[in-house]
Amino acid sequence: MKFSNILKSRLKLIGIALLFVVPVIFSWYQVFFTNFKPHSKGVEHGLLISPIIQVGDFELYEPISSQTHQLIGKWTLVYFIENKCEKVCEFQLYSLRQIWLALGKDGNKIQRLSIVKDNNLISSEQIKLSQGQLLLKNDSDLKDKLNSRFKSYPNFENESIYLTDPYGNLMMQYKKGTNPSGIIKDLERLIRISK
Repeated sequence: MKFSNILKSRLKLIGIALLFVVPVIFSWYQVFFTNFKPHSKGVEHGLLISPIIQVGDFELYEPISSQTHQLIGKWTLVYFIENKCEKVCEFQLYSLRQIWLALGKDGNKIQRLSIVKDNNLISSEQIKLSQGQLLLKNDSDLKDKLNSRFKSYPNFENESIYLTDPYGNLMMQYKKGTNPSGIIKDLERLIRISK
């Protein structure tokens, strides 16, 4: 009698333990060994570039102070200016500046780079308004090299904003019309994770 009671109580205890352990094991198996939720959207607001494209390091400069910077070392928001910078372009430069300002104390971990096809396409007034915007040195070979690396991404679009990581890898694309608050949330998350 006592043995059967002990056996029953042990089976109940094992059953209770399995209620907690089985879902964890099942979830682990789903995530790592199956194509679980293949079309689900992640928490990011942009498009993750996979595989990551190595952009490399380039010397950048801030046109107002003439200070030089490196592409490697900071998260970099990249915008391409292929035509004369008018309303849409000015709005993108303004948005990039607002994103940088909204990050507050973490703004020093972010830099903004405009790759201008020809320096005549952007005015000095537009550069002043974008405050802290970096440019690529006016070297056509350098611009061609950097352009080709970005444009090796099959879904490249001139109007998009791109994000490179502190190691010089192109990792995310924000299509034209992406809400700047989504970009801010992504950057805050990336900065927090990278700490």
